[in-house]
Formats: sequence, C-alpha cells, structure tokens
Amino acid sequence: MIELEKKYVFHIPLFRHDDGKLTEIDIDGPLDDLIARFDENGFDSLYATRARSHYKSRCFDELLLTLFVSSSENPEEIFRKWFEMNNDVLGQEALGWECGNRLFVVKL
Repeated sequence: MIELEKKYVFHIPLFRHDDGKLTEIDIDGPLDDLIARFDENGFDSLYATRARSHYKSRCFDELLLTLFVSSSENPEEIFRKWFEMNNDVLGQEALGWECGNRLFVVKL
C-alpha cells in the first residue's frame, strides 16, 4: 500500500482581466506543458476540476489541479516557475496554491 500524505491544489486561471473585462485564456498549450513538467518530476497522477471563482467582484471559471504526494515532495516550485514563465499569457496579478489547510498567494 502507498500512502501519500500531502495534498496540493494548484489554481489555474482560465480567464484574465483586461481593461475592465474578462478574456478567456487559450490554456491548452501551457497546461499541457505544466502537466508534462509534473510528469517529468515523478508526479504522474493528478486530478483536474473546473471551479467557479470570485475575486474582486469578478466571477470566472478556473481549473484546480490536485496532486497527492509524499511528505518529502514539493511540487509547488514547478508550478511557480511555470506560472511566472507563462504569465504573459495568463495575465494574473497573483498565483495561488493550497497545501494542507493553507492557501498560498504570491503577488506577481
């Protein structure tokens, strides 16, 4: 039996806020790249859930990627690097992920 003690949830935007309006992001290519990066680093099983989010009176959809990992593994650095490399497409003010019962938000 394998026990994976840590749960990560990575928040992937599907929309960006430009000039007062929400614009859908073409996320397929960047998302495929993120999943490949996780896979290359041994994180070969994840779950994707579409969620309705609210931020600063804006309502939009986002994708939540859930990974279960052992206590010694830390996939958040992969996510942070990917997000920063793709923020020209994502166009976000901050990035966020959850681990355990905590939400981490990094301003960009």
